[in-house]
Order: sequence, then C-alpha cells, then structure tokens
Amino acid sequence: MSDFEPKVALIMRSDDVIEEFNLKRVTVNTSFGPVDRCFEGYIYDVPVMLVYGRFNGQKVPSDEINFQQTIEAIKNRGISKVIGTFICGGINPDMPQGSVYVLGDLIGISGYHINWNRNQSFHNAEMFEPFCPELTKRVCEAAKKMDFPVKTDATYVSFYGWPRIETKGELKFYNKMGWDVVGQTCDPEATLAKLNQMCYAAVAVQKGDPNNRSEYINCLENNKTAVEYVETIRSCRERTTKIVLQFLKDYTDYDCPICKKMARKNKDFREFPDKYYE
Repeated sequence: MSDFEPKVALIMRSDDVIEEFNLKRVTVNTSFGPVDRCFEGYIYDVPVMLVYGRFNGQKVPSDEINFQQTIEAIKNRGISKVIGTFICGGINPDMPQGSVYVLGDLIGISGYHINWNRNQSFHNAEMFEPFCPELTKRVCEAAKKMDFPVKTDATYVSFYGWPRIETKGELKFYNKMGWDVVGQTCDPEATLAKLNQMCYAAVAVQKGDPNNRSEYINCLENNKTAVEYVETIRSCRERTTKIVLQFLKDYTDYDCPICKKMARKNKDFREFPDKYYE
C-alpha cells in the first residue's frame, strides 16, 4: 500500500471495523519511534487510517501517553482530518451510562506537558474553537441518523494527568458549570492537532454517571453485590463507532478554509538581541 493516500484518520479501538473492512496493519515512522498500531484501507470508498487507541503497549497514566507520537504519525501520512473517539465519565446525574456526545467545546482543568521539538519555532495553538466547525458539523449530521439520542455541542472537561477519577465535589462543580463529560485524553490531543493545522472532531460516550458511582459505593458499604457499570465498554464503543461509520458513508471530500491556516506564529517576536552580547 505504498501509494495509498488516506484522507481521514480515526483514533479508535474497533476490532470489528478493522475486520469488516479488511484494514491492513501498517507501521508509521515518527521522530518518537515507529507506531505499529495503525491500520489502513477503504471504508465506504473513503481511504482511512485507523489508529488503534493511544497506548503503545502497556497502559500508563495519561500524563505519560505519547500523544505527540500519534499526531505525528497521522501528519506523516499526509492526513489533515482527524476524528477522535472517547470513553469518558458523566457529569450530569440526569444523563445515564451510555449517553453519547459530539463535542463542541473543551475545558482544561489540570496542566499537562508537551515535549516541544526545540528545532521548531514555538507558537501557541489557537484554541478559541478547539474542534473544527466544518468537520464537527458533518459528524453532527451523521449523529442525527442514529437510532439513539446524541447530544451535540457538548463540553468535555479535560481532567488530565492524575491517576484517579473525579470526586463528588468536582462533579457537582462541573455540573453546576453546565459541562457534560470528563476525561483525560481529549486534550492535549486536540491541541496537538490544532498545532499541526489539522481538522479535528470528537465523539464521546460516557461509561459511568454520578448516580451509578454513588450506588456502587453504597453497595460496598452495605456488603451488597456491587455492580460498577451496567454498560460494557464494548456497547459504549459500538455507539461512537456507528456515528463514525455513518460519517464515512456520507463523506464527500472538501477543503477546510480555517484549520490549515491556523498557525498562530508571532513573526514579530524578538529573541535576545545579538547586540547585547557585544
């Protein structure tokens, strides 16, 4: 597949998609080393690259995930449109496990690090609109065709880097702010996509909800059988996968006028003037 040119990258875990569409495993070289969890082929006549999750081998805390390697692998294949899929936590107690969202905004709660390539000029990502409006609109159109409800323009809280999930107080605060879901991987992935002038959209499904977490702890306290999750990871992923497949089924190629120009480089920035070394 040396002459294969993928148009869309999917960051998702789906054995079913790989097998149904006979995607071929490929290795993509990056400055961080090879990425061997990439699969390429056609889905509904659209040339795609599917990146199988965000971990190279053993699972690690989110602040140790090499998000840069994944985005660089996508960039090295000449792809400018990326859809990320996520399993995350619910915030609103009225939204049950398995609720699905197309993301429209992003809140960064805790810090994260990016190992900047010092051979490149530094600039900040323009994140006023963290998700590409055109790509997100097309994902939303696909979501309307689902046989389950999908909330669009949802807000994802990026709770990054700590090896735990959210406290009751944090969830109450997030809910009071009107935010929808919380997770640890949508950013810095979204930021890195923006830094590389990529169109980025995201679909999320919540694995847990505040009510279920409370009931689980109450069962433990009362020595009752505790069931942490009613929804399985597989059933959750099936919903986000359906949206992505519908998007590809309806896909027509287009040229985004915004994201590819989104390099906020400050040409007027001055380094320390040489004359002061004299």
